[in-house]
Amino acid sequence: MIKWSEENDSEVNHNIALLTGEEPEKWYPYGGMKGKDYCNNPSDAWPIICANRISINFKELQSDPLWLAEISSPQGQWQAQSKRPLRAAMVCFLLSKTCA
Repeated sequence: MIKWSEENDSEVNHNIALLTGEEPEKWYPYGGMKGKDYCNNPSDAWPIICANRISINFKELQSDPLWLAEISSPQGQWQAQSKRPLRAAMVCFLLSKTCA
């Protein structure tokens, strides 16, 4: 099983694109077009967050502030955490799609 929290942003973005019907092979540098950045760009991530009802909450645990993302559905419950809220949400999305 892939540990999405350990993958870099470009791998996360690439796999989200595949799951959402995008064609990342046409993205820069392959086809000269800039690809979507789900981990850092709210306009790319927000449609996925809304459609999948991903909740994002800030928690300061000890001295390490983290964003926690969660999806609850009849198929299960998935959680992810990151120092960046959009990345936490996107890792949570990937977990829900690949571990269901």
